[in-house]
Amino acid sequence: MSIRRYKPDGPEKRLTLKSIRNDCSWKVFELGKEYRDQDRATNIALQKDGTLSGTILGTDMDYPNDMIEDTILEYMVERPQKERRVLVSLQNGSWHCSCPYSRVDVCSHVAALLICAVKDLKVTVPAAGLSIRRESTKRTIAPYREDAARILSQDVDIESASADIDRLLELAFACQDEGDLLEAIMVCLGIADALLLGLDYQAYSGYFRLYPDMPEAHVPPSTREPDGVDAMRVHKFCYVLRKATRMLSYSRMLHEQKVPCIIAAHRLYMKTVPWGPSHLYSRIFTRLPNTDKDYEFLRGLHDPVVPASTPDPSKDPIRFRTAIDLARYQSLIYRHLKDDSLLERYARHYRDDPGACVRYAWYLHHMGDRRRATEVAAEGKCLFPDVDVWDEYL
Repeated sequence: MSIRRYKPDGPEKRLTLKSIRNDCSWKVFELGKEYRDQDRATNIALQKDGTLSGTILGTDMDYPNDMIEDTILEYMVERPQKERRVLVSLQNGSWHCSCPYSRVDVCSHVAALLICAVKDLKVTVPAAGLSIRRESTKRTIAPYREDAARILSQDVDIESASADIDRLLELAFACQDEGDLLEAIMVCLGIADALLLGLDYQAYSGYFRLYPDMPEAHVPPSTREPDGVDAMRVHKFCYVLRKATRMLSYSRMLHEQKVPCIIAAHRLYMKTVPWGPSHLYSRIFTRLPNTDKDYEFLRGLHDPVVPASTPDPSKDPIRFRTAIDLARYQSLIYRHLKDDSLLERYARHYRDDPGACVRYAWYLHHMGDRRRATEVAAEGKCLFPDVDVWDEYL
């Protein structure tokens, strides 16, 4: 270890663990401590100008590709460790790390280097303090959508575009490793949105599935099979949202952290309903809530977009499917809130309107009255034989 004396301009004070912890998230600080305690910090050097440098051997985590959605969550598989080169200016707090998360916020590798500086080098900093906190920005999918769109427009062949999208997706894994699940989901949603830009996803509707054996229920069928770049986009879209869905299985986010994710996923769902991509987006915005506060927020977002009436399926089958799909997720929200306020209205009108009949059957199904739901569906088949969604939705 190379140690050189550094004296800040003007008054000085010692760097402390408390000041580092104040500039990092809890998870980032704890990971930094772990890296230092496990001797993963090497080549630490302090230059005369106050530049602190070092190499941190970080750990990347990922999930096995063959995990089954309903049986995962018991383990993770460790990928090869990667060396991260870190630089921190003890004069002004500017920093650089070679890990993907450094484009979002202070990472655990920077925290590890500073913890080493406190415990091993006893460094001093300007009396005003050393702030490494990055300015907070509004959480949005926009920058990641733009990055992915740029890749898809500039890469000359399918293989390079696919590889570059995978490299951008590494940022989502890095965010998750650093405990920033909100940003990880935003990265995934931004990439997914870019993959749909210019894609005729309506024609490929049935090919959007989380898993190869996933049924095509609830979406209009495909009119053709994707090939070439389109096939890569469809495959990559499903891959990215499968990763995001798995990430949410480990979610411990607070309500305030979930809100931007719910808003973004719901907006993308509304953009694509009732086609294949909407089915995958709905998996995200219905997995995020797990408290009454979450579901109340989602209800406030979703109720206004559910049409009061359902179009005639023989005249406008797509708008009919859209209305039914919106009502289906509405019934899921009401079930979680144990609110049966829609029941009376559906019960009064289900024999008069096929849309009300399907909604009523779905509502009963999600409220746990499977026997009555089956009875209403059977009655609906007799009353409205031209409606072809009974077997799909029950």
